[in-house]
Amino acid sequence: MKPIATDIYTFSELITNGYTYVDKTDRYLRLIAGKIGKQFFLARPRRFGKSLTVSTLQAIFEGRRSLFTGLAIESAWDWTKTWPVLRLDMGSCQASSVEEFWDKLGDLLISESDRLEIPLRGKSPSSQFRFFIEDLARRNRNEILVAAKARGEPLPSDVQGQMVLLVDEYDKPILGHLGKTDVGEIRDALKDFYSVIKTCESCQRFTFITGVSKFSKVSIFSDLNNLVDLTMDARTATMFGYTHDEVKKYFGEHLAALGAANGLAPDEAFDKVIAMYNGYCFHHAAERVVNPVSLGRCFCDCEFKSYWYETGTSTFLVELLKKRPIDISNLEISESQLGSYEPQAPQVVPLLFQTGYLTIKDFVSDDDGNRFYRLGFPNNEVEKAFSETLTMAYTGVDDIAFGRVQVEGRRALANHDLETFFELFGILFANLPYDLTDRQNEQTWQAIFVVVLRFLGIKVIPESRTNRGRIDAVVEFMHEIYVIEVKLNKTAADALTQIKEKRYHEKYLASGKRITLVGMNFSSESRTIDDWKSEVVA
Repeated sequence: MKPIATDIYTFSELITNGYTYVDKTDRYLRLIAGKIGKQFFLARPRRFGKSLTVSTLQAIFEGRRSLFTGLAIESAWDWTKTWPVLRLDMGSCQASSVEEFWDKLGDLLISESDRLEIPLRGKSPSSQFRFFIEDLARRNRNEILVAAKARGEPLPSDVQGQMVLLVDEYDKPILGHLGKTDVGEIRDALKDFYSVIKTCESCQRFTFITGVSKFSKVSIFSDLNNLVDLTMDARTATMFGYTHDEVKKYFGEHLAALGAANGLAPDEAFDKVIAMYNGYCFHHAAERVVNPVSLGRCFCDCEFKSYWYETGTSTFLVELLKKRPIDISNLEISESQLGSYEPQAPQVVPLLFQTGYLTIKDFVSDDDGNRFYRLGFPNNEVEKAFSETLTMAYTGVDDIAFGRVQVEGRRALANHDLETFFELFGILFANLPYDLTDRQNEQTWQAIFVVVLRFLGIKVIPESRTNRGRIDAVVEFMHEIYVIEVKLNKTAADALTQIKEKRYHEKYLASGKRITLVGMNFSSESRTIDDWKSEVVA
């Protein structure tokens, strides 16, 4: 079976070394044909193949047909036409200041100038960028004229040369500055640089800009309002990530090997892969896709692990959630709120969606045409990784205590040992930072409680709806159901009374499982659970 590479982002290297390549070129063809536009923007979470896509597009426009033997685009593309490609990897322009950013951007342009053998003109990086685009288009025009002359054809007088512009990780220079005082300077620098793209639009045969975040159009792209935004477009919803059919088609042998290593049949291995790594949705009516890097790592290791956690969780995201803990497993948001945000005042929910921690779970539209999305974790991998990260950030416990609570906490709850369970919770909450819960409300404590339950590996349903209201949390095991109500600065008896008065537990009476009502109270003074009571009703 073909090997899998999860750390190669150059299309030519992937193909020439015989690695598995999931053919997406039919989808690229729809873009580059020029029928739906020619300047595009598309945002996707990290580790979703954006850089590989940019590299593949570069190879197509440079006419490297031999790399595409047997792929969908080979017989559908006119390989006699080529264009010079300017590729800017803005990931190399991360900087601690705007001055350092301009220096690194200048170095990037010099590197591309050397590769394309085009001398730089202009004093500033922005003017050099503009001249670079114009000079590449002029080179293309000259190449067209030389080719026509070689064929003995009359030279066209109105021929216009063009080039291709590919920008990868366009937002990387600003991501490290979100919410900071200097973010405005970085934003304005990027805005100034990217405005050249619209100025030189006629020189571009095709433009593709990609990154993680989608900022509002009055921000970085305020001068570039002609981009076709494909971020939540049905036509590109499965262009990144793998569909179920693609997993089966390209990784059949790997599924068999994964199953054999874990005592599973190939179909069972596939089902577990889907539960662990699938679930990403980039259009409300589109098929869900699998995270490609996590899947590749899973096949390489023959283990079902949380590889998303290993790639790192944004420190900035964690800091935002520490300031305002929320339950991020089941959120509703309007389309306008979800679409973009300002780098000066980033909003948690759009940021979580764009970075891949949340995805579309459901979609509704009201009579006025307003669209609303219900968001949730895409899969088990992300839920587990993010819950563990937040729990560590919230509690600050050491690794030894952390591991003990994780193992023993789940066991205690599964065995109906509530004394031990709440004792372990006390260990976690003993180090809860003051500024995490200072001046927070009941929902804050509920959100922290739910995150910790998920960290323990416990299936929890927050805000479970009944005909009499919403239950703060429901935990279900094979033979046990816990109906939990959380209070702040009251008593556990108050919480237990609310459950019984509103009969929250009645929806579970037919389950055949033992039902335990749990009332608990958090103290804002001691910043921990200071009171809890339970009662078995069935």
